[in-house]
Amino acid sequence: MLFVNLLIPFVLCSPIPPDQDDFYTPPPNITTTNLGDILKIRPIPTPIKSIIPIPFPISATYQLLFRTQDIHGTPIATVTTLIIPSGPVHPNRLISHQSFENSPLLRCAPSYAVQSPTFATLQIQADLVFVAGYLNQGYVVNLPDHEGPHSSFLVGLQAGYVVLDSIRAATTFLKHSRARVALVGYSGGGFASLWASLLVRSYAPDLDVAGVVSGGTIANITAFINRINGGPYAGLIVNILGGLCTVYADFNATLLKYGQRQEHTCLFPSAVRYFFQDVIGDVYHRDVLCDPTIVRCLVENDLLGKTGWVVPGGVPVFLYHSRFNEMAPFGEVVKLEEEWCRRGVEVEIAEDWSYNHMVEAYTGIPAAITWIENQWNRTRSGGGCKHVTRLTNLNYPGISPVVKRYYNTTMQIISDIT
Repeated sequence: MLFVNLLIPFVLCSPIPPDQDDFYTPPPNITTTNLGDILKIRPIPTPIKSIIPIPFPISATYQLLFRTQDIHGTPIATVTTLIIPSGPVHPNRLISHQSFENSPLLRCAPSYAVQSPTFATLQIQADLVFVAGYLNQGYVVNLPDHEGPHSSFLVGLQAGYVVLDSIRAATTFLKHSRARVALVGYSGGGFASLWASLLVRSYAPDLDVAGVVSGGTIANITAFINRINGGPYAGLIVNILGGLCTVYADFNATLLKYGQRQEHTCLFPSAVRYFFQDVIGDVYHRDVLCDPTIVRCLVENDLLGKTGWVVPGGVPVFLYHSRFNEMAPFGEVVKLEEEWCRRGVEVEIAEDWSYNHMVEAYTGIPAAITWIENQWNRTRSGGGCKHVTRLTNLNYPGISPVVKRYYNTTMQIISDIT
């Protein structure tokens, strides 16, 4: 009942869905523009709201339609939401936060969902806890629709392009061409952040990316699918396959041989619909993950196995992950660390023994913010790679009392309303 009451004030004034909003339509001259060019600008039509009753210290919010490209190099346009905190702002520092949208439907995208607090967009409402935390620290936040205009969930190359071009657009708008940027994300947002880090040297050498944070990392998509099949988040399998269908025509045609097309929905409606179902076996034939076309597209988008893309001495990486993560297998994250370390990337794993996938999203972020601030302040100790195990990542060294208090209080608020 409390959940319903929290929604009542918001349903009276709903924003225009993105599939009906002309702002999302690129101009005819998009092919003559450059990557990262701003095509349209507007103040956000409806103020950012969340069903989680936390304050948002915001002075202004803008939305930018910008030019990027798909995996084939074809020009496309998508939106990023740029949030300016009230109070003192850290100059020349920008956090690009990639939300755990985890959905193949445009109405689940952050640019719309931050204005539309409903059950369908609950994953973005939960993600706004991170955003409010950054704003409280005085950081400007870039919040891109990193899945692109067709909501291509777990399409790594496109996610990387979109993230980097959104930062170009944001820094142009802010007139901060020399801004030091941190990439942050959890689950599907961490996936997008890590893909962007792989591409930054070759695709966007003009950007100064200080570090990348990924929590609950999906390093191996097939291992992730096998882990969640038959569980409470089995619906994510439908979302993953649906996201890949938006980009790969052969994948789409092949998938239809193994099961009927499923409706595209946001994360939580999909979880409810396929709750504890054997999606691989019932919704799709059990052999679907053995088909060569399906395998090729899944492997193409894995973070694992991309050693040829990893630039020695590239962007430092912080991975926070629960050993007991019931969705994203921890062993695959260790493999990722080993692969990237061998290529000379500084990787730190903060292993947590206390929490599952959902809870670790919040208990690990204070450590992530601390790590980011260390990168900005150039206080990394010794470089290289390290893997540290803690009972909880709330014990990460150097977390400020203000940050820890904010997340402890927020976790209590979430606990009280659920």
